[in-house]
Amino acid sequence: MTSITIPRQIRRRLAPAVRTLAPLLDTGALARAGDPASGLACWATVEAARSEITVPCAVYAAWDARGWCRYVGSVNRRQATAVGDRLAEHHQHPRHGQARHRDWVLLTVLPIRADAPHGAVLAAEGWAARLLVPLDGGAHPVIDLMLPPDAIAAAIPTPHGP
Repeated sequence: MTSITIPRQIRRRLAPAVRTLAPLLDTGALARAGDPASGLACWATVEAARSEITVPCAVYAAWDARGWCRYVGSVNRRQATAVGDRLAEHHQHPRHGQARHRDWVLLTVLPIRADAPHGAVLAAEGWAARLLVPLDGGAHPVIDLMLPPDAIAAAIPTPHGP
């Protein structure tokens, strides 16, 4: 994986989301990251995302050159190129694709645990959007303030448990 130094301004803005989502994050994938406290990162190109981000389930944030969060989304697919494939869809959007391709320069990715159900991934996206306040996109999943990520993670059944 190419080592990208995440600018301090972005790390600072990302830190509350990483702390809040910690119980839902894939610690193995984070351990392999260049900056585990900030998640995985790559340039916001489809090629970079497909080759460098190999997690099938994640919350991602797109950042512009000034260090502002532009977009927060999530992906929950089976293939290792899921994040790159989703970025390609964003770039091909008929109305916003060109601006996204131009304005999104860095992609930070918080890998979500493989055992997390789809609803937990959507909740993680909602929490991340609440904390990162992206400039673009507003159709984020609604979150239940009484059900924070640690409670969501605790409710995920273990393979050998109830």
